[in-house]
Amino acid sequence: MSAHRAVEEFDEISQVYDETREPLAPYVVDALATTLIRWGVHDLLEVGVGTGRVAGPLAARGPEVTGLDASRGMLARARSKGIPRLIRGSAYRLPFDARTFDVALFVHVLHVLDDPAEALREACRVSRIGAAALVRPVPAGEENGREREPGARQLVMERLRSYGIALPDRAHGGPMGVERSLLTQFPPERLVTVSEEDVTEPLSAQLAMFERRASRWTARVPPETMARAVAETRESLGDRVHTYHRVRALALWERPPNGVLPHDGPRPVMAG
Repeated sequence: MSAHRAVEEFDEISQVYDETREPLAPYVVDALATTLIRWGVHDLLEVGVGTGRVAGPLAARGPEVTGLDASRGMLARARSKGIPRLIRGSAYRLPFDARTFDVALFVHVLHVLDDPAEALREACRVSRIGAAALVRPVPAGEENGREREPGARQLVMERLRSYGIALPDRAHGGPMGVERSLLTQFPPERLVTVSEEDVTEPLSAQLAMFERRASRWTARVPPETMARAVAETRESLGDRVHTYHRVRALALWERPPNGVLPHDGPRPVMAG
């Protein structure tokens, strides 16, 4: 998928993005900010700032946050929240000099990038400490892949495939699957747990994202086909719930993947 196409998709879902994603709980943001400050972070770049769902609460806890995103629509939502330091640009060519920030932070972003290694290398280039990412690793005791009942997201994707709808390969693994694969492929120097909890939620909890056309992976699926997939999934799930142990951790790459910095100078800032 081209970078331009991906940006268009985020522009399209920007108006319903916040309403269809669970925000980080205040205690998670507290723990994230505490860990960053403990690492000596005062000035950070959030790469893929989106609608500012994390940048705003994080900045209120002390760090100076600059947000960067390629989507005009997402940045417009962030600006509407009063977040002041926002720049439009690419994660692969950050428009900053080397070591401009203490750290460059990704929050639930690496899984949507076509070339996460390049983005991590760029993040390391502009950072004094390194590239950090809030990720969801496999909880302790589940390293061997304990089977879990498929969630609504997976079932919707399976139904769309059964209708003959072509979806990107990464759409089927889900964000957590992609993140865990990245942690294996590019092991960080540090991985610090910032929160963990047992969560019980309806299996149908993710259907709102598809009903409101807020999934970029299914943005081109015809409305009537999407409605059919959601209705059939909802009927099959009924009122069942699932309980799982959710872990969030802050990964830090002090050195870029493969040890190579891709660029040695600043990049021009894209107009917002």
